[in-house]
Amino acid sequence: MALPAAIVITLYQIYFFYLLKKRLSFLQNSIVFMFIFILLTYFSTIINLQLKWLDVTEDSLLFMFYLLNRDIIKPLFVLVFINVFAGGKTFGKKGIIFIAMVLSMLLLDILSQIFGVVTYIKWNLFYAALANGAFLMLGLGLAKGVKYLKRVSS
Repeated sequence: MALPAAIVITLYQIYFFYLLKKRLSFLQNSIVFMFIFILLTYFSTIINLQLKWLDVTEDSLLFMFYLLNRDIIKPLFVLVFINVFAGGKTFGKKGIIFIAMVLSMLLLDILSQIFGVVTYIKWNLFYAALANGAFLMLGLGLAKGVKYLKRVSS
């Protein structure tokens, strides 16, 4: 049940991002996606293998859920956040967008815990929410940096 759910979430996320009005160019979105992908991979490797704060399942189908979540869904959430956040007019709307994205990413963490993909040892949902918020803010900073580099080089 976990793998079909992950595939459906991934496809919906890709479709939503495809239809979204993008504030960044294709190259800028690709650069941000790549950096967030790399950082999420390193972060999850450190949390899982080095610190042993969570345990990832050995089942190959459930591990595919983990990989889709880490490598595609969460970086796409960051890209959606960046492109929607840039369109927010007021500080309140931007705050609501940020909270909604953190909660959406937290729901994915809860879903992975319900399906038995990950088991929290020294990790909890509060830490996951902090990490998700940090990745969203890091993605926003990367987007601003990429926009600045494009403006400087032009």
